[in-house]
This record gives sequence, structure tokens and C-alpha cells, in this order.
Amino acid sequence: MLKHWTGIISIITLLLIGSTAASAEGQDTDQEVFAFLQEAFQSQLSLGERHHTMKEIDDILNPYFSTEYQKNFLEEHLFNEKEGYITYGTDFPAYYIPFFSYTDETKIVREEGTITVYEFFQSEENMPSLYDDHYEYVKLKKNTSGWEVVEYGFEYEAPDFVKDILSLNENQNETDLEGAKYEPLLTNLYSFGYIFSPFYHHSYAIKAPMIASQMIQEKQHQSFLVAR
Repeated sequence: MLKHWTGIISIITLLLIGSTAASAEGQDTDQEVFAFLQEAFQSQLSLGERHHTMKEIDDILNPYFSTEYQKNFLEEHLFNEKEGYITYGTDFPAYYIPFFSYTDETKIVREEGTITVYEFFQSEENMPSLYDDHYEYVKLKKNTSGWEVVEYGFEYEAPDFVKDILSLNENQNETDLEGAKYEPLLTNLYSFGYIFSPFYHHSYAIKAPMIASQMIQEKQHQSFLVAR
């Protein structure tokens, strides 16, 4: 009987490991996403190094940005001069890839077919700043050849997707705290069940933890309803 259960557990473990590996293999790592954004930012900066034709600009930006995003960026920053088209430095870098730190402060939110990268920027107290504390983000969408930047955001208040993340984390923390309160009860019931196991043929040792687990789940469900 023990060998039978050991075999089942081994199969389940292998399936879980395989599933996790396949998922990780098909998902871009944080560093790959960061590298893509840094390259996209450099492509924007290169438009200010010299004058270009519109064909050259399209070739430079197309690997990184959607057509609509390019249109918005160029309307904001491109100048048409005798020698061609060029961009200049600006204090209002809308549609430029934000100056992400590419550290733990740069957050990535993955959804089906999209990636949102955002960061909270604090104003420097000892340095002049045009902006107060704010969030900046870009959204990437999967296309036939890879990823492309499709949206830019600048907000002083937390964007809705950030609020959703904070709310989920808060609910999870409350659930973890509620579960922790009942861990001693679960442990005691295990011990209590084994004390009486000679009389009940281990039935209580099995049922007691199950009862405790059900109590914890019901309590967590009630807490979740209250949180909502």
C-alpha cells in the first residue's frame, strides 16, 4: 500500500515539475522584458542624433512600437526641418519609454497576451523636479513577431491595475494571518488524534486535521467576504 501511494506521489510531482518548466520556457523573463524596453528607448533617442527620412524613422521604430504608438510619439516630439526629421530634448517626455530603474522597483504585470511594466517615481527633495510623486508605465502586446509597446501612462494616483494588485495583496495578507491563528489548533488535533489512535484505528488521527482544515477554510471565506 505504501509503495502504491509513493508511486502516485512521484507521478504527480513529475507532472507538476514538467508543467512548471514548460510554463517558464514559454514566458519571457524579467531581464528579457527589460532588455527589450531599453532597446526601444535607445531607438527613440537615436532619432535625435541626426536628421532622418520618414522611411528611416519607420524602420527604426517598427520593431518596438505599434503604429498608433509611433504616431503619438512623433506628433509629440518630431520636427520637420530642411535637412530632414529630427527630435530634440524635452522636459515632457510623453511616449518615451520611462526612465525605469530596472531594479526591484520596476514591476511587471503579466496577463494573457500583454505585459505592463510600471514604477513609482518619488520626487527628489534635494533636487528641483517638474513632477511630484507619480507612476509611469508602458503596456506591451504580443504580435506575430514578438512584443510591441502599445500604451504609455503617467498618473499621480495609483493606476487601476496597481490598485487591484494592492487590494489582492492586502486580502492575501489577511487570509494568511487568519490561517496562522489556527495552525496551533491543527497541530494539537493531530497530536490528540494520535493519542487515541489505538482505540480508533487511526480514524480520528485522519478526521481531526480534516475538521480543523474545514474550520480554517470557512473562517477564511468569511474574512474574504468581509474584505470585499
